[in-house]
Amino acid sequence: MRNSTSAPVFTTSAPVFTTSAPVFTTSAPVFTITALVYGLGTSSNRPDYDMPEWIFSYIMEYISCAMVTVAFFGLIGNTIIIITLVKMGFATPINISFCALCISDCFYIVAIAWNAICFIPAFANSDLPFRARDVAIPTGGAVGNIFCGTTAWITAYISLERCLCAVFPLKIKKIVSPGKTLFSVCAIFIVTVPFIYLPFYDFVFYTQFDEDKNQTFIGVEKRNTALAKSIHRAHFIYRAVFVYSLPLVIILVCSVALAVSLKRSISWRQRQSSKSVEINNSSQQRSSKDARVVKTVLALATVYIFLGGLSSVRTLVTLMWPEFLVTGPYGRWNRSTASLTSLFSLINSSVNVLIYYKTGSKFRKTVNQMVCLNYGQPQSRFCLRL
Repeated sequence: MRNSTSAPVFTTSAPVFTTSAPVFTTSAPVFTITALVYGLGTSSNRPDYDMPEWIFSYIMEYISCAMVTVAFFGLIGNTIIIITLVKMGFATPINISFCALCISDCFYIVAIAWNAICFIPAFANSDLPFRARDVAIPTGGAVGNIFCGTTAWITAYISLERCLCAVFPLKIKKIVSPGKTLFSVCAIFIVTVPFIYLPFYDFVFYTQFDEDKNQTFIGVEKRNTALAKSIHRAHFIYRAVFVYSLPLVIILVCSVALAVSLKRSISWRQRQSSKSVEINNSSQQRSSKDARVVKTVLALATVYIFLGGLSSVRTLVTLMWPEFLVTGPYGRWNRSTASLTSLFSLINSSVNVLIYYKTGSKFRKTVNQMVCLNYGQPQSRFCLRL
C-alpha cells in the first residue's frame, strides 16, 4: 500500500500532479520548468507564491556545480595573468592595476567556490562536523561580496586612469605613476577588506550535539540584537551604494569617454597613415600602443557592466522591494537570483585571461614565449618556462 505522505499533492488552478518523489529525480528539468510556470509544490512554511523548496534545491545544485567549474578555470586563468605580468614587469602603472585586479578576483573566486561547494547535496549531506549551507553564508557568500566590491573599485580605478590618459595625455605621467597606482590599489584593499568582519558579527557560530549521528556539529544563526540589525541595515545600504552602484556609474562614464577617445585616435591614425615622415611614424606607434591598452580596458569594463553589474540590479530591487529580502515572502527567489548573479560575476572574474590575450599584443607574446609558441617557429619539444 502506498504511503499518502510520500509525495506532495499540488492543488492549484493548473492540472493536479500526484506522483511519488523518485519521479522528480528522474525528470528534474521537466518538473522544474512545469512548476515554475504553474507555481506548483509550495511548502508549508512559505507563502504560496514563493518558490517551492524542492525547486529551490535543484536550482541551487545546478548553479553551484556550474560555479565550481567556472571557478576552476578562473583560478587557472588569473594565475596565468599574474605570472605573465610579473614576467612583463611593473614599469607601467596599468600592469600594477591589472595585477591587483587579478588578486582580488582570485580571492572572490575562492570564496564563491567554497559557497557553491557547500550547496552541492553530495557535500552538504555528507558526514561533516558542521552544517555546510549555514556556515557557507558568512564564510563564503558574504566574504565573496566584500571582494566583489574590491574588484568593482579596482575596475573603476582602471577605467578612470585610462580616461585621465585620454583627457590629459601630456600630464598623465605626473598624475599617474607606478608609485601612486600601487598606493591607490592598496588603499582600495585597506578600505574594503576590513568590512569582511561585519558578516561574522551578524552571525553567531554555535556547537550542538546530534544524538542521531552521535557527534557535535557547528551551526550558524543570525544574531538577534538591535545592534546587529542596525549594522546589517547599514552594511546593506553601504553595499548597495558604494560597492555596486557608485563603481558601476564611474565605469559607465569612463567607458563612454574612452570609446569616444578611441574613435578619435583611430580617425587620427587613418589621416596620418598616408604620411611617411619619421616623427609621424613614431607618433602612430605610440598612439597604437595606447589604443590597444584602451581596448583592453574597454573590454574589461564592458564585461563587468553586463555581468558584474547584474548584482547591482538585484541589490537595488531588494532595496526598493522589501518583500524580496531573504527573510521576506520571496526569500527563495532572492537567494536563487543571488546565486545566478554570483555565477555571472564569477564568469566576469574568470574571463580576463581571454581578454588580455586577445587585446594585448605584448601579453600574448609573453604567454606564447612561456609555452614555446614563438609565432611560426615550432620547437622540437614542448616546454613550459615559468
